[in-house]
Amino acid sequence: MAHRLRGTLDSLTDEEGRSLRPIGMSVREAADRTGALLHPVADHPGVRLYAGVRVAEGAPRIGFAVSTASHLLLVESVAWPSGSYTVTADGCVLCDGTYIGQSVRPLLGSVRLLRRLVRRLVVGAVVVVHPSGPGAPSLPADSPGGLLWLPPAKVGSHVSRRLILRGRDISCQVDTNSWYRQLHR
Repeated sequence: MAHRLRGTLDSLTDEEGRSLRPIGMSVREAADRTGALLHPVADHPGVRLYAGVRVAEGAPRIGFAVSTASHLLLVESVAWPSGSYTVTADGCVLCDGTYIGQSVRPLLGSVRLLRRLVRRLVVGAVVVVHPSGPGAPSLPADSPGGLLWLPPAKVGSHVSRRLILRGRDISCQVDTNSWYRQLHR
């Protein structure tokens, strides 16, 4: 799998400025758990896994991006205690009706930017919500703009269905690194 991983999680930090951040564990620990779930997906031919991706200058890095010839999926990781989570129309994250100081707006902004830059790819995002503490959090409804919320148990199957099992050969000769190079010029 190492030949399909590009980048590192070393640059992920627990800064307060992160729009989505774990509660009860470090950003790196949440990303490591998600990475373990994504590694089997990256073993498929034509799938590339990128770690510590920065889409816009000055923005915090996103844990992962998974790419095929036709799809790009940004994958962010959080850990939240049990509660009922929702997202307001302007992207603010609420737990049991109270704003928790987090927002999905920057992640959705990254999706929109990538859609403009790499029009040949279908671009979306996933937030993997690891439970911190007893009980599992109740996840928000999927957000407009292509953002999905997933518990850890569903990450592998969802990403595989979305990127791999499309009924066509994803290992075509299209350069899956072009979007990454375009952002890192």
